[in-house]
Amino acid sequence: MRTHLLAVLAASALGAPAGAARALDAPVAPAGSQVSPLLPDEAVSHGRLSLATGVAGRLGGMRLDAARENPFLLLFFAGQADGLWSGSSGQSARLRFRLFTGGERDIYVPSDGEAEAAYTLGRREFRFVMARVEAGRYPAIGLDVLAQAATLPSIEGSLLLAGEAMRLHYAAFPVEASFVRYHGAWHVPHSAAWPSESDRPVAASAARLRWTLLLPRALAVSVQGDFLKLWRMADLLLAGEAGIGWQTLERTALFSLSVRWNGYTRRGLAPDTSEAASEVLLVAGATLAL
Repeated sequence: MRTHLLAVLAASALGAPAGAARALDAPVAPAGSQVSPLLPDEAVSHGRLSLATGVAGRLGGMRLDAARENPFLLLFFAGQADGLWSGSSGQSARLRFRLFTGGERDIYVPSDGEAEAAYTLGRREFRFVMARVEAGRYPAIGLDVLAQAATLPSIEGSLLLAGEAMRLHYAAFPVEASFVRYHGAWHVPHSAAWPSESDRPVAASAARLRWTLLLPRALAVSVQGDFLKLWRMADLLLAGEAGIGWQTLERTALFSLSVRWNGYTRRGLAPDTSEAASEVLLVAGATLAL
């Protein structure tokens, strides 16, 4: 509250409306969301932290246990920390995780999710990704491990449009290293004719895009698309997400509902074959920015 009061006083002294000083760092997506930075206000702090929790329901996906259907109810936990130092080089750093539990065994045992760390240089609108690593696990679409590592020529950025009423966050990784291991019985055994999917990292290309519209009464609506393609392999990840959130408590809290579709095409067990699986996640959560 103290830092918020200082921000409001500073904004008033500059002739800005009260609350404008926090417009950039208010959460517009659940903590840990892909390609959704917190955009801290450097007049207040160079860093911003957010935490989230909630419940999720999963529809579809590959059956993980022959004795029972996939659990419908999952628990959701996430966290995110963004740092920004404009200066001459415009450094920024990001740590985030998003975790779902209860998809395979007990309700609190982790099953799905991802973690990411990234370091970039440049302005908010356009940054060079100097280093980025991400690792995820999505067993319901056949993935035990999906790891990505990227550096130049990767880029990302955040554009504020229509007087900050719209935000466009983008990330493009034309060349990155990706490592995949399929889940359980879908793991491809090694042979001379058909190497295992986990023999070695391979080159890939990936991109993400999120568009958010800020509406009256502190509502935020967003849509997102994800793409990942491994070179010279059948592997292809496509995902789409849509959500709506309500900002409250002086824009430090966000209550949100979202629906996400994940689809993955992977190498089949026989040479020159492929298989596909998809799932739908319904997520209701609460995010608090600290």
